[in-house]
Amino acid sequence: MEDEYLTFEQAAELLSVSRSTLYRWLREGEVPGHKLGRQWRFVREELEAWSRRGPTAAPSMFEDVARALAVRRGDKIEGGEAMDRQAMEKAFESMDVAQQMIWGAADEGASVIHVQPAGGGHEVCYRTEAGLERLMEIDPDVFGSLDARWRVLSAPARDEDSRRATLERDADGIPEGGAGERIQLRYQKVTTVAGERVSLRIVRGAPWVPPLERLAEDPNARDTLLRWAGASHGLVLLAGRSGSGKTSTAYACLNELTSRRDRVIFTIEGHAGSFIEGVNQVEIDLDDARAYRDTFTAVFDSDPDVLFIASTFAQRHLGLLWGTALNAAEEGHLVFVQLEAESAQDALERFQGAVDRSIDDHLVGACWQELVQKPTGGREARYDLLSGPLDIDEVG
Repeated sequence: MEDEYLTFEQAAELLSVSRSTLYRWLREGEVPGHKLGRQWRFVREELEAWSRRGPTAAPSMFEDVARALAVRRGDKIEGGEAMDRQAMEKAFESMDVAQQMIWGAADEGASVIHVQPAGGGHEVCYRTEAGLERLMEIDPDVFGSLDARWRVLSAPARDEDSRRATLERDADGIPEGGAGERIQLRYQKVTTVAGERVSLRIVRGAPWVPPLERLAEDPNARDTLLRWAGASHGLVLLAGRSGSGKTSTAYACLNELTSRRDRVIFTIEGHAGSFIEGVNQVEIDLDDARAYRDTFTAVFDSDPDVLFIASTFAQRHLGLLWGTALNAAEEGHLVFVQLEAESAQDALERFQGAVDRSIDDHLVGACWQELVQKPTGGREARYDLLSGPLDIDEVG
């Protein structure tokens, strides 16, 4: 009988282990597998024979990490002899424990990893649907090593201690291997009385931006928004009430521009709801006028073609935010501004009332939207669109 080959996912299911554990076994040469290009394939009969003589209960990724950390400290491993220290140090360094811990948490269904002071070191806990579960204890130097790696993996959001990252692994579970699976990682570090603690929030199935074709089911609205997104310069106002989906529409417009690969795109936001590949997203406290001025200057000096400014949560400084947006449009940039309003005309009037000069010659269009219930179930966006002079110019 011809050998039956299994994929990585099928092999993990057959062995009843997580993807992270199977990948670790492959790296250690513990499980029989065959590498075909970038893909792993497994022979069913080999796996079944191996599982009969292998461990009766596969360790979780957290147990793998606990073992590696114990080895780093020189502890003996329960149920086995301690290996040569140099060999174990090399093994610890070769596996990216900091990143493997994150993927292991994701595979175990954890939404947050908490690393908090306890005794003379730190304890690691993870939160799942069952609640908060204690994983292990680590000593200060191990915490320092892990924390340093997590910071390297991420980029500052609001500040150095509030960071974001997108992690990827390919279809075979290999970290940084390609477009097989992506997660968002949100890193937050806080100094408490007892010492430093880190929270790692894991967002599975990172909320990638849906295309405009999906958001704007009305073809006329969709064509208008696509045309505005393709404008060479000017102001596009994207308005609506809270929860109306205006941020999703803004992100979809920006995502549309990334496919062309001919624009440098920046955002200035209080909080980035999704990561957009190809867009330089900057998170700041929009109520901090000085921080906004410094950020806007740095972004403007970075030669952007397109700028998105989220002003919904910056009611104290709308004149400042909208004035700089108008300045950028006057300088030949395409600028999207998100704001709250009751209609497209109301958005236009609010913006005009907050700046000290006319926007008539710089308006591409104003969009207001709301979410309405569909007869077939679910909700869809309904748009109120007001074209400006630059929209007419673009059309010809």
